[in-house]
Amino acid sequence: MTNNVNISALRKSTSDSFGFFYLLNKLDLKSSPAKRCLYSQIFITDKNEIENELNQIEKTISLLKQIRNDRIFSDIENKLSQILDINGTLYNLSGSITLCDVELFEIKKFAIIADDIRQLLSKLNLIDLPDLSDVINILDPEGIRMATFYIYDAYSAELAVLRKSVKEENENNTSDSYQKIIELEDTIRKQLCEKLHPYSLYLNTALSKTAYLDILLAKAKQAITECFCKPRIVDKTTSYKALFNPQLKDLLQKQGKKYQSVDILFGQYPTLITGINMGGKTVLLKTLALSQYLCQYGFYVPAAEAEIVPVDKIMICMSDEQNHLQGLSSFAAEMKNVDAILSEIDVNKHLLVLIDELARTTNPAEGSAIVNAMLDMLSERKVCSFITTHYDKIISSCRRMRVRGLINSNEPVDEKNMEKHIDYSFVEETQINAPHEAIRIAEMLGVNNELIKKSKEYLLST
Repeated sequence: MTNNVNISALRKSTSDSFGFFYLLNKLDLKSSPAKRCLYSQIFITDKNEIENELNQIEKTISLLKQIRNDRIFSDIENKLSQILDINGTLYNLSGSITLCDVELFEIKKFAIIADDIRQLLSKLNLIDLPDLSDVINILDPEGIRMATFYIYDAYSAELAVLRKSVKEENENNTSDSYQKIIELEDTIRKQLCEKLHPYSLYLNTALSKTAYLDILLAKAKQAITECFCKPRIVDKTTSYKALFNPQLKDLLQKQGKKYQSVDILFGQYPTLITGINMGGKTVLLKTLALSQYLCQYGFYVPAAEAEIVPVDKIMICMSDEQNHLQGLSSFAAEMKNVDAILSEIDVNKHLLVLIDELARTTNPAEGSAIVNAMLDMLSERKVCSFITTHYDKIISSCRRMRVRGLINSNEPVDEKNMEKHIDYSFVEETQINAPHEAIRIAEMLGVNNELIKKSKEYLLST
């Protein structure tokens, strides 16, 4: 069960079995502030805002693919890697607190780096950074643009004279002179902060925009390397061509196995999915969640083509999402999650509901009754939703799909090559009962002949 909040809150509320944070961890972020800003990003529900973010990625990809820009982007990334997260220092500055030399150094260094990035970006027309020249001039009175800071002599003729006097006279007792120097330095620090205070907003904007630039570059590069696509944002029907789960695809490739992508289309109605074990039903739900999150957090999505309807909230009910606190059984925890989903659909929110193997921990008679009732309620309220099941006697009027399933083959089957004998594509289903292929799979795997024989006899007798 998840809430539509920022990424940091999402991380606390989910086990991330669908692979969203797997992809975030693969982002090639260069700067310290970028990760903080990334995790503060909000789930976007406004169609125009999503499109604007996707358009920025598209533009960045186009610029990255132009060889003439290689050096510019290399220089930008080098500069980004030097940026520290000075959010706390800028907070102090905005609060009219007199900063110490370390904090003034942080601001000076950042202002110089941000100004260098601004000049590089002027050749790309990608993001506009505020001009921090005045900030640099305040903290760099000697005009040498070095990433160092102390209270320079150039700030005060009196200070310069006192420092020179103490150095030349080398008096044994210079406590008065030293005290005057300290007092002058404190006064200058206060004056510097008063001069810098009006630029607090510009500095904060520059820090946010450089972090955003870092994130934008990482998103664009990931879209290229992972072969993600830019989704079209639409109003009625979501569709994917060659949808895939990057985490599972990576895992299979490491094992020398091939991943099979899927095509799917759906709208404001429930879909019941049936099919064999190992058939990819759960993976589909997780991948739909992943893609919806990616899109509405401003990422490209793992598909060859995609059209996506934005939702207000994604609600997930899976075994690995269940909360067993306070001694709740699996079934009790699942029903608490289902109840929360029903509470949401009753307030007419635009939801994407994904429920894996609803009521599978109870007896088949009651389990199938619960599935039927849930499908009825989702249909009545026109909720975009998916429920997977192995139960028969699902008679609720809804759209039905199944995993195409086992492929006839003369090749020997074992647990290592079973996936080669399964077609993971999804097809429309007209039958009410779920497909019966469990015994066939057991037989293909060479399970005890007597068990297989007796199982078939019982199946025929029911």
